[in-house]
Amino acid sequence: MKIHATLLLSAIAGWTSGYSQSITHHELNADVNIEAKSISVTDNITIPADYFTKHDTLSFYLNGNLQVKSLNPAYKLSEITLKEEALDSTAVVSKRYILKAAKPSKLEQTISLQYSGKVSQEIKMGAVEYARGFSETSGIISDKGVYLANATQWIPDFDTQLFTFNLTTTIGTDWGVVSQGTRTKNEITKGKRVIRYESSNPADEVYLIAAKWTEYNKKDGDIAIQAFLRTPDSAMATKYLDATIKYMGMYVKLVGTYPYTKFALVENFWETGYGMPSFTLLGEQIIRFPFIINTSYPHELLHNWWGNSVYVDATKGNWCEGLTAYMADHLMKEQMGQGPEYRRDMLQKFTNYVNETNDFPVVKFVSRHNSAEEAIGYGKVAMINHMLRMQLGDETFTKAYSKFYQDNKFKETSFNEIEKSFEAVSGKNLKAYFDQWLLRKGAPTLTLSNVEAKAKDAQYELSFKVSQVQKEDAFDITMPVAIYLEGAEAVEMRTIQSTEREKTYSFVFDKRPIRVDVDPQFDVFRRLDRNEIAPTISQVLGSKESMMILPKASPYLKEYTELANAWKESQKVQGNNMAIVFDNEVKELPTDKAVWIIGFDNEFTKKLSVLASYNNAFPKETNDLIEKATKEGSLVYAFRNPANDTYAAGFIGSNNPKAVAGLNRKLPHYSRYGYLAFEGDEPTNTLKGEFPALNSPLSAYIKYNGETLKTAAKLKPRKALVY
Repeated sequence: MKIHATLLLSAIAGWTSGYSQSITHHELNADVNIEAKSISVTDNITIPADYFTKHDTLSFYLNGNLQVKSLNPAYKLSEITLKEEALDSTAVVSKRYILKAAKPSKLEQTISLQYSGKVSQEIKMGAVEYARGFSETSGIISDKGVYLANATQWIPDFDTQLFTFNLTTTIGTDWGVVSQGTRTKNEITKGKRVIRYESSNPADEVYLIAAKWTEYNKKDGDIAIQAFLRTPDSAMATKYLDATIKYMGMYVKLVGTYPYTKFALVENFWETGYGMPSFTLLGEQIIRFPFIINTSYPHELLHNWWGNSVYVDATKGNWCEGLTAYMADHLMKEQMGQGPEYRRDMLQKFTNYVNETNDFPVVKFVSRHNSAEEAIGYGKVAMINHMLRMQLGDETFTKAYSKFYQDNKFKETSFNEIEKSFEAVSGKNLKAYFDQWLLRKGAPTLTLSNVEAKAKDAQYELSFKVSQVQKEDAFDITMPVAIYLEGAEAVEMRTIQSTEREKTYSFVFDKRPIRVDVDPQFDVFRRLDRNEIAPTISQVLGSKESMMILPKASPYLKEYTELANAWKESQKVQGNNMAIVFDNEVKELPTDKAVWIIGFDNEFTKKLSVLASYNNAFPKETNDLIEKATKEGSLVYAFRNPANDTYAAGFIGSNNPKAVAGLNRKLPHYSRYGYLAFEGDEPTNTLKGEFPALNSPLSAYIKYNGETLKTAAKLKPRKALVY
């Protein structure tokens, strides 16, 4: 997907305006030299008929380390010097070239380019990538592996529409190659391995991934199911191959026919979580995490429908990441009865990370570079889809996306096409809905008040007021209300609509209402009240201003300082500011920011009694693990800043200096939790959980004669979208 590229050249838009460039096919022959960290390519490029009757020239970008020449005397090649602007440290420096035709032609043309050079950019973990625990490179050829993608600019980039390609790669005999498309050749010739991939489906980039793998194969009908592992492991390969077949069947049922002839799990030589057309590239640690096969893995597989066959028109916003999160990550949780928790976590991230200074409309989202962008592009878009499903029903929702898929396969598409599909299937005009959620910033903030029940003709009339208290104008929202009745085994559900600042609603029941919950399962996109949110690590990480207090007298001060500096850089790149101080430099916790207290031997740790207040709520096993981590392992938890409960606070402590570096690396992956325990040098997680949330502003009990009645009724999980 081109939206993942790490290079933007400021002159592209102005230079290409007025030009309708179109390349239809690349015939690529690549010779990879591992020892020299270089590549030599011959690219026979197909130009459609009549192009050179309308234009004298054709322009493209190419990696600046590659020396290029035209093999066609009829096409003169020259370099154009333009200002270049790199987005980050992993961006390549490209050069721009012009191909000038000697004379016009009405026929289809083939231009042959030859280029070669070294591709070896260092793999780096910048502050942006730190939040996800991943490193990045624009492209590398090394003895550990090869990674070439659109960001590498390793094939001529004509800034064009989609194209087809064939890729024939020559490499060492003990190496393998993976690209998108179908592998049609894999043989040893003249002491080299020759591997060919053919992609007849329109693509927006070409990948060349290579390493020394052990290959595992299964078939699912006509589709090849593959695993390429750097370390032989038939048991793990079988687990992933079987999971691929299972999830592929589920998504065929949900969306439509799988668009490629293969799907491959490919083990990378550094930590990544990439989804490419017909394969996924996952790091060696990532694929061995036991939860990945039920979380990230189905997400990457689903990308073959969303983003890697129905492509994103990035100029109109990235619709596919939020949709994929909804149909993969959310669906997995929904199948386990945990859909409300997942939606709460998405709303919590938006509440924690998005503020007036970094909020933007959904249509402006292209890709995530920080937690705020993720909360909008992934979480908000997922919730937009969820609300649409709630309003129209599961059948209409799935039919609309099946139509969207069939109508837009191998095309660049936008939210506009999604809206058209839903309107066609539902028969409703949905412009107001899409305009509100895609073009507006902000989110509603809700409160419940004036809850009362009155006896009326042997029945009871329940009334309550729901208010929108956000600074922005009122939103048009539809929300569920759960009503608990005396003696009833089931919870009564009602749906209300809010289009104004405040509105009073009333319902009549045969039994006494005893409790009212507005949006109890987090079905509405909104900002959460802090009393709805259990303290979590993400709340501290998402604070605009924070302070980290280090224990000056700790024997682990060096390790804690390294953690602090890394987090400070991560916060900086997200537009946040984190100060680092020592416990002997401050007398009291700050009242105007979030705070991290580091170390069991920190002077402020002695004043904390956070976990003790939850002793009665935790089972004995949880309390025992917390005590063990306190004495022998590592412990992390979040809580309200006792100096000002508007802000969150966090504690990180370890009895093992080697474990601190691991906590530095791992904690971003556990940010949704409120408390964590670890053991060992790695360290290995032994406990994770969320604190109970109390005093929600959207829940109210009704007292009768000063007494609050009890109920045994419970909300039932909603049926999953598909099993």
